[in-house]
Amino acid sequence: GIGKITTLDPSKMAEALNYQTGVCTTGNSLDKVEKDDELMLANDASVKDMEAGAIAWICQMCSVPYLGVKVVTDVVDGGVPTHEEFLANLSSAAQSLQEALPEVIEFVAGKKIEDL
Repeated sequence: GIGKITTLDPSKMAEALNYQTGVCTTGNSLDKVEKDDELMLANDASVKDMEAGAIAWICQMCSVPYLGVKVVTDVVDGGVPTHEEFLANLSSAAQSLQEALPEVIEFVAGKKIEDL
């Protein structure tokens, strides 16, 4: 289905950790299709992935607050075939996420949701 899920506001964490924020759309393919362009444009989205929407949806169903942390492996409108760019950037993206997650955990640990 198509819907919109409100997440926790990431602005305090993003400012404290010098991270970028943006809207993430979700699709069911690695490659970009015309519908992805439409949804990204309609929602002022920065990225598209295949997981965040499902995770956010389950969190919403279970009344669990959701805050996604993503790294980008491929540029949606880049000139390189998606699978090639994904494989070329996977290692550096994984390294970036490995470095970011401890910072995120340290930032959120012990805080009330309204303080995030």
